[in-house]
Amino acid sequence: MPSVEQKIEQHNIKYNIAEGGVYISSSAFVSPQTVVPALLARLGGTNIEIGMVSVLTYVGLYIPQLFAARYVEALPWKKPWSISFGTAQRFVVLLMGLLVLFFGGSGSPWILAIFLFLFFMNSVIAGITTPGWFDMFAKLTSPKKRGRLVGIRNSLGGLGAFIGGFVLTWLLATFAFPVNYAVGFFIAFVLQMASIVIQARFIEKDPSPVGEVRKLSSYLNELPALLRQNKQFTKFLIASAFLIIAMVPSGFFTVYVLRDFHAGESIVGQYTLAMVAIQVVSAVAIGFITDRWGNKISLLITSASMLLASSWAMVAPSPGWFTLVYVFFGITLGAEMMVRFNMAIEYCPPQLRSMFIGLMNTILAPFYLAGLAGGFLSDLVGYKGVFLFGIVASLIGIYILARYVPDPRKAAT
Repeated sequence: MPSVEQKIEQHNIKYNIAEGGVYISSSAFVSPQTVVPALLARLGGTNIEIGMVSVLTYVGLYIPQLFAARYVEALPWKKPWSISFGTAQRFVVLLMGLLVLFFGGSGSPWILAIFLFLFFMNSVIAGITTPGWFDMFAKLTSPKKRGRLVGIRNSLGGLGAFIGGFVLTWLLATFAFPVNYAVGFFIAFVLQMASIVIQARFIEKDPSPVGEVRKLSSYLNELPALLRQNKQFTKFLIASAFLIIAMVPSGFFTVYVLRDFHAGESIVGQYTLAMVAIQVVSAVAIGFITDRWGNKISLLITSASMLLASSWAMVAPSPGWFTLVYVFFGITLGAEMMVRFNMAIEYCPPQLRSMFIGLMNTILAPFYLAGLAGGFLSDLVGYKGVFLFGIVASLIGIYILARYVPDPRKAAT
């Protein structure tokens, strides 16, 4: 008969899957890889501004995490932090939808600037939320169940986003701009708020071990020593930096097709469908691979998929054939981040999970500035030059990961 702890874990796993499924479903309507670049193009955005999407997404998401982690590790209960900041992030999505609805058709450059600011704030608040949410996730789930839990979450979310892709395609083809994009943001807001309601059902039975909130200066002074002492984690960060740079082409895939192939806007929905459909299968498969063989092999799989996406973008002869780019990219997008998070926390003791996640993401955040460089590069040598840049970064990152980075789970046994 299951113990009380096992029953609570099963309860949390069930609601974690449901919460993730609903939240990830919203990505079809506000995807930074397909929807937002297309929206920026309609708002008059240049290649530089479109290249800023990945920069604003990940710099906003990652830089605050180290500073937020300083407070999260001093909290015995992680759930209130996750829900409070998570709710604030959802309301920024609502504000973006309202901005697009009422002012998106004005043609004013100020609307583009305000939208980019709100988009950045959405990422910043999500970044503040993440250490608390992920610490809670790791706390409530045993290590050998995390991979399949993430896989099932992402697969269910991918199925929801696949359905959402049909809705998005219909919205873009049926309604005029800016109503079509605005309604998509409103649907995303409703789905994301539903995920907060589900998250409130998590049971955080026991308090976490805590320490005092340290002064920022002393907290930051500890970090170089931590990296020197954990050389395996440092090598992991170096490989991750190149793999992040390798994702620069993803911000230009959609715009390349719209501008160079002169495709219709409904192609955005088709690519979103392809991207999320593959996640239904690949996320579960990668989750089980992670639990069986470790995070390193899964990270190599997602990295190879990004390499294939950039490589096929170089040679795809038509918008239809270009769909395969999003199939490969969907494998990466559906699992890469959570695999990297899971791998990072296996390098550290439980009481330092928030610090390691925050440290990893803050160190890696500047490498997302390569997305801005991608904007300049596309103006200089065209979109295929950006794709080639991503291919080279993928090859370097995969080599370092395969050759020099040990799997922390195998190293611990």
